[in-house]
Amino acid sequence: MKLSKCFLICLFNLFFVNLVSSQDQLTLEQAIDIGLKNNYDISIVKNNAAIASNNNSLGNAGMLPKIDLQASTGIANNATKQEFSSGLTVDKSGVQSNNINAGVYLTWTLFDGFKMFASHKRLQELESMGMLSSKILIENTLSKIIVTYYDIVRQKQLIIGLSENISISEVRLKIAETKLNIGSGSKLDVLQAKVDKSAQTSNLYRQTTTLSDLKLNLNQLLARNSDVEFEVSEIIPVEFQLKYEELKIEVQKNNTDLLFAQRNIELSNQLLKETKSQLFPKLNFNANYLFARSENQAGFTLLNQNLGINLGLTASWNIFNGFNTNNQIKNSHLQIENADYEYKIAKLQVEQALLSNFRKYQDDQKILALEEENAKLAKEAVDIALERFRIGSSNSLELKEIQRSYDEALTRLSDARYNAKVSETQLMKLNGKLIK
Repeated sequence: MKLSKCFLICLFNLFFVNLVSSQDQLTLEQAIDIGLKNNYDISIVKNNAAIASNNNSLGNAGMLPKIDLQASTGIANNATKQEFSSGLTVDKSGVQSNNINAGVYLTWTLFDGFKMFASHKRLQELESMGMLSSKILIENTLSKIIVTYYDIVRQKQLIIGLSENISISEVRLKIAETKLNIGSGSKLDVLQAKVDKSAQTSNLYRQTTTLSDLKLNLNQLLARNSDVEFEVSEIIPVEFQLKYEELKIEVQKNNTDLLFAQRNIELSNQLLKETKSQLFPKLNFNANYLFARSENQAGFTLLNQNLGINLGLTASWNIFNGFNTNNQIKNSHLQIENADYEYKIAKLQVEQALLSNFRKYQDDQKILALEEENAKLAKEAVDIALERFRIGSSNSLELKEIQRSYDEALTRLSDARYNAKVSETQLMKLNGKLIK
C-alpha cells in the first residue's frame, strides 16, 4: 500500500513538473512572434512606415483642388463728416455701420510643369523606402533574436556538458575514496578529485550566470519583463542546403539594403523632375462664391449687397530668379550621382559579405562534422579511462587529462553548432528571406 502511494506521488510530481515545464517552454517561432508584436524599435519603424504611407496621397502631391470657407463681420461707430459737390453737407456723430462677408474659395493647379506628377512618384518612393526601412530593422531585430535564442541553447548545452563532467568527477572521487579505504590508492588522488570537482562546479555556476544574462537580453528584445522565466529548445537545428550561386542570384533580387539603395536613386530622379518644373509656367483655376453686405447710417451709400460666383484663371512664369533654379538642377544631378555611388558601395559590401559568410558557412559545416566525431571519441575515451582507473591500470592524472579533453570537446561541439547556425542566419538575412 505504501509503495503504491509513493508511486502515485512520484507520478503526480513528474506530471506536474512536465506540465510547468511545457508552459514555460519558449520556441524560436514564439520568440519571433512576440518580438514582432512587442519590440519597441519595430513598433517605431512600423509607425514611420505608416506615416510615409499616409503622406502618399494625391492631395499631398498637389493634384487636388483647395477649398476654403471664409466669413467675417464687423460693427463700427464713427463720427462722419461729408461735403458733396452739390453743396450737401453731412455731419453726424455716433454713425453705425455693419459689414458681413462670407465666401467659398476654390484654387486648383491645372499645370505646374509636371511637378505634381513627380511629387506623387516621389511620395510613392518614400512609402516604398519606409517599408524597406521597416523590413531592414525587422531583419536586424529577428537576427538578434535568433542569435540570442540559440546562444541560450548553446549555454544550456554547455551546462549539460559541465553537469555530465561533474557526474564523472563524482564517480572518480568515489573510486579514489574506495581505493584509499582498501589500501590500493592514495590520498592525493582523493584530494585532486575533490579539487577538480569543485573547479567544475564553480564553472557551472559561472555558466548559469551567463545563461541568466542571455535570458535577460532576450526578454529585452521581446519587450518583456526581465523576470519572465522560460525554457528553450534542447538542440540547435542546422540545415546545410544553401548554395552560393543560388544565393548570389537571390541577393541581387531580394537584399533589402540593395533595394533601398535602388529606391533612393529613383527618389533622386523624382526630386530632379520637381526642380525642373520651375522652368515651366504655372496655371491655376480660381473660383469663388461670395456674399457681401454693408450698411451705413450716413454717407453716399446706405446699403451695399453683393451675391454671386466668380471664375478665373491665373498664369505665372518665373523668368529669372538669380540662376537659383539652374543651381538646384545641377545639385539634383549631383545627388543622383551620389545615390548611384551609394548603390554601388552597397552592392560591393553585400557581395563581399555574401562571399565571406558563405565561406564561413562552408567551414562551419566541416568543423561541426569534425566536432561531432571528436565528441563521440572523447566520450569513449573517458569511459575507457574511468574503467582503467577503477581497476588500477591508470592514475588520476591520466583520467583528469582525458576528462579535460572531453570537456573541451563538448564545448567545441556546442560552439560549432552555434556558429553554424549564426552563419546560416546571416546568409538568410543577406538574401532577404529571414522574414517569411
